[in-house]
Amino acid sequence: MLDGGVEHLVVVEPPRRPVGIVSATDLIGVETHSPLALRHTILRAAGEEELVGVAARLPQLFLSLLDVGLAPADIGRVLTLQLDSLTSRLIDFSIQRHGPAPAPWAWLVLGSAARRELTLGSDQENGLAYASDGDSVDEYFALLGAEVSIGLSRCGFQPDANDVVAANRLWRLSEERWLEVFAEALDTPDRSNLIRATVAFDFRHGGGGLEIVPPLVQMLRTAPGHPDFVRRLARTATDFKPPLGFRGAFVVERAGEEIGTLDIKRGGIIPIVNLARFHALAHGITISATIDRLVAARDAGGLEEEVAGALIEALGIVSRIRLEHHAAKIEAGEQPDNLIDPSQLPPVARLELREAFRSITHAQKRLGAFVPQGR
Repeated sequence: MLDGGVEHLVVVEPPRRPVGIVSATDLIGVETHSPLALRHTILRAAGEEELVGVAARLPQLFLSLLDVGLAPADIGRVLTLQLDSLTSRLIDFSIQRHGPAPAPWAWLVLGSAARRELTLGSDQENGLAYASDGDSVDEYFALLGAEVSIGLSRCGFQPDANDVVAANRLWRLSEERWLEVFAEALDTPDRSNLIRATVAFDFRHGGGGLEIVPPLVQMLRTAPGHPDFVRRLARTATDFKPPLGFRGAFVVERAGEEIGTLDIKRGGIIPIVNLARFHALAHGITISATIDRLVAARDAGGLEEEVAGALIEALGIVSRIRLEHHAAKIEAGEQPDNLIDPSQLPPVARLELREAFRSITHAQKRLGAFVPQGR
């Protein structure tokens, strides 16, 4: 219901005999911390102050979802829908303040939110596209991007550390320039363009009426026809190594405030995301969600069934441990982070994490078929 934007569902008995109707209002009344209740409250917020207050309920929603045993992938989708709702309302507020946009536009959701894999430890990553160029047009959208970014920060989602936000001119471009950026990444895959591709190629439409997504998706379908891009993208899929050392020992920080910990996002989540992106784009697959990419690459014959299954299982393990760590931080009154102390994990979880890291390492080594040694 959240994802489809519907208010009612028909309840059926086999073989599909209708027996009743459940409404969003019915479900909202069942649980005050339900995703439906929170989304309705967000979309009805009268101003930014009220919106910030509503967003403060997100940690409790997250804890409730984790407590009932919802799968990490489903938790990510629910949290992403809440972020989408917050963004939509902040866009509304900005337009109310400054008047209608001077040109058709589209808000682009990037990064983990584009893949619908958001956590409460995720940054905001977004961009803007608009139909015509010119300083006066960009001034309006610069203000829109800045106000939405500030609002999302107040709601608990800080800007990406590399400033991948619509307030940044690099990520606020005309429709024509966005198409050029995608073409440059495919045609001239130097380090700068590859870095941009790993961010921009995970995208989806998040608001506005500009039809920018279809032409961008069409360009991604041509990726297999750019062998240099495919080879170099394979290299980026091995940039982040799982923190596993000799004989399977965890590699942890040896000094400083992070001593004894490992970054589970950098060493576990990002490598799988990068592998899935590579295998998808190498076969012209344009969906963004990591699991969907792995399944589609497997079905297209571009990824062995055993490797795809191992990566999907590894993502589930790493994500669950990460979310449980986030929950512990929230319950302790602290900000969620990605620094795990493996010695504090239960024995079974330690074993699972070690095997997940081994699966990632194995999948990365197999990319040698795409990137011959010495090239």
